[in-house]
Amino acid sequence: MTNKLFYFIFLALLTLSMTSIHAEEYESPDYTHYANEIIHSFSKQIKKEFGFNCEASGGSMPYDVEEISIRFSTDRQVTVGEARELEVKITEKFVECINAHEKIRPFLREYPFPANRTDVMIRFYKTKKFNLSNNNVELVFHVKNKIFYQATNRNNPNLYDTLKEEPYEEALRIVQSKTTP
Repeated sequence: MTNKLFYFIFLALLTLSMTSIHAEEYESPDYTHYANEIIHSFSKQIKKEFGFNCEASGGSMPYDVEEISIRFSTDRQVTVGEARELEVKITEKFVECINAHEKIRPFLREYPFPANRTDVMIRFYKTKKFNLSNNNVELVFHVKNKIFYQATNRNNPNLYDTLKEEPYEEALRIVQSKTTP
């Protein structure tokens, strides 16, 4: 009986030691914790300022911080111009927030971290009062320095049609020209 008990204890200790060694081997790098701090703080700021809910977040961080992404949603109905303004303002605030976080700076692929390394998406979901026959934007996001404005396909509500696309820099100029007298 003592041999079985000894064997059981030995296996339990061996399993525990291997588990802790394995856990240390795959612990997240510091920069992922810093990115999560930024995302958490930023999503609270956007909720307070715009009333948007954070739906998802993430990024590309294989060896350093290559990209940080965040997804918001709201029940607003917006035009292309309004979606542009929101996408640019939130993206610029996100870039500012990332660059202001001193602990993440050594891990950023580029410093200052540029807008093209962020991925901000806003989903404007429709409620019953909205009409699907108009060209209001339902999704706005930027990829590879282009902003895409999309709406549900009228023939297939599971697909999106691109209403407009434009370079991020052009959208930034348009938004800045409205705020600068």
